[in-house]
Amino acid sequence: MSNIKFTKNSTLKMFSKESKTIQRSVSFSNMALSSCLILPGDTTVISSSWDNHIYFYSIAFGRQQDILMGHDDAVSKICWHDGHLYSASWDSTVKVWHCVPGETLSNKKHHFELLAELEHDVSVNTIDLNAANTILASGTKEGTISVWDVTTATMLHQLQCHSGTVFDAAFSPDSRHLLSTGEDCCFKVIDVQTGMLISSVTAEEPQRCFKWDGNTILSGSQSGELLIWDLLGGKVIERIKGHTGAVMSMWMNEQCNSVITGGEDKQIMFWKLQY
Repeated sequence: MSNIKFTKNSTLKMFSKESKTIQRSVSFSNMALSSCLILPGDTTVISSSWDNHIYFYSIAFGRQQDILMGHDDAVSKICWHDGHLYSASWDSTVKVWHCVPGETLSNKKHHFELLAELEHDVSVNTIDLNAANTILASGTKEGTISVWDVTTATMLHQLQCHSGTVFDAAFSPDSRHLLSTGEDCCFKVIDVQTGMLISSVTAEEPQRCFKWDGNTILSGSQSGELLIWDLLGGKVIERIKGHTGAVMSMWMNEQCNSVITGGEDKQIMFWKLQY
C-alpha cells in the first residue's frame, strides 16, 4: 500500500505503509503543495500548489505528466470524480474541469475543458462534494459557506458561518447535512436542503481538519491532538495524543477504522480506531 504526502517545501513523497520507507520524492515547484489525490487505478497523482498550478504525476512512468495552469492565485484544494476535477483557489473561484487522461491521447498530454466557474467574493480555502457529486460546498477565508448545484453551476445557499477562515467542510454520508470547522474554534452544522444553521459546537482551540459519519467527529487540532466528538452532545469523548504541531490533513478508510494524519511536525501517523 503506497501513501502520498505533500510538504510545505513543495515536495511530493510516496512511501510504503508495509516497509515504512519512502519510495519516491518529487519536487514540482518552488512553492508549497496544498493538497493531493490519487486517481482511480492508482497510476496518477494530482497535486495543487500555491504557485497557482495543478500538477499531474504518473506513478507508472515516474515523471510529471502535465500541468494545469487554471487559476490566478494559489490553488487551495482539489477534488475528483468521474473525469471531473474541482479546484478551489484564493483567486475567489472554484472551477470544474473535464479531464481526458494522457494515456488515451496520442500526445500523452491531458486535455482540459473548463465546464463551470463558481465565483466568490473572497478567497476559497476548502471544498467538498456530496455523495452523488451533484452538490458542492465551499468555505472561504472570511468564514462564508456556500452550497452549489454543480449540475447547473448555481448557488443554492450562502451563510456567514465562521469568523475567520473556514479550515475544512464535509457532507454527511447521507448528504443531508454539512459540517464545517474554522479559525473561530467552532464546528457548524448546516441543513443542506434548507440552508439553515442547525447546530454549533465550540472547541477549546481551532480544529484544522476532520472526518465524520453524521454523528461522531474525529478532528485534528491546532496543538496536534486527535479528538473524538459526540456531535449531538456537543462534547469530546476521547483525546488522543498525536502530533507536536497542528494536524494539517486526515484520511480515513470507508470502514472508518483506519486513519492517516499529517502534521506540521513533518510526521505522518497511521492509526487504528476502535470506538
